[in-house]
Amino acid sequence: MTYRALRTWAVLTLLACLTLTGCAHVQPPVPLDNQFWDAKEPTIGVAITVVPEPVLALTGNQGILDYAINKGVNSKLSDNVEKWQTRDLNTLPDAIVAKLQAKGYKAKRINEPVDLKVYKETSFREGYTGRDLTPIKGAYGVDRLLLVNVFATGATRSYYSIVPTSVPMAQVSGQGMVVDLADNKLLWFKPFAAVQAAQGEWDEPTYTNLSNAFYQAMDNSRQQMITPFEQ
Repeated sequence: MTYRALRTWAVLTLLACLTLTGCAHVQPPVPLDNQFWDAKEPTIGVAITVVPEPVLALTGNQGILDYAINKGVNSKLSDNVEKWQTRDLNTLPDAIVAKLQAKGYKAKRINEPVDLKVYKETSFREGYTGRDLTPIKGAYGVDRLLLVNVFATGATRSYYSIVPTSVPMAQVSGQGMVVDLADNKLLWFKPFAAVQAAQGEWDEPTYTNLSNAFYQAMDNSRQQMITPFEQ
């Protein structure tokens, strides 16, 4: 992984940690342990948040005028990025349900996307969600919630003023979690970020190589969320 890719991955991982806990606190990863694996009686609802549409994010030290110029320069690329498809992310809960059911767990798909913003914020407590998700227990008849929270898809390119400091990189990022809906305790919490460079020239007329990189990043993200449940 290049330095720029590593730097982008670190930033996205930090953002993933902050999503549920607010800007002042960072929730560290919580590994799956026997508290999860030994309990086959609880019903696990598996869901995903609304997957954001792919966009080109222009990052770095840019003034308002700089950003306007950079946005114009990248308009063709941006239009192309917005046509990328994220269907494979929306089928991720089905794949996880299948893995859990094959191991004898009571897992079911929650078809409606989960909108975290509708749930009440709570004060930070390490190892617990920053929102009260307990209403999901009664609404869907589940004891635990396995949630994939995707908050960025598309591509990113960094600038210093109007000077690009990186080539466009495909990206998918978010976090996965298992929540005990009795008390909002996190039984698993894992930020994920897949940043993928185009193999070959990225700025060909149809951006095929960069588009392929996006689908590779999406597959990488899927695997990061599925693998913990294949043990």
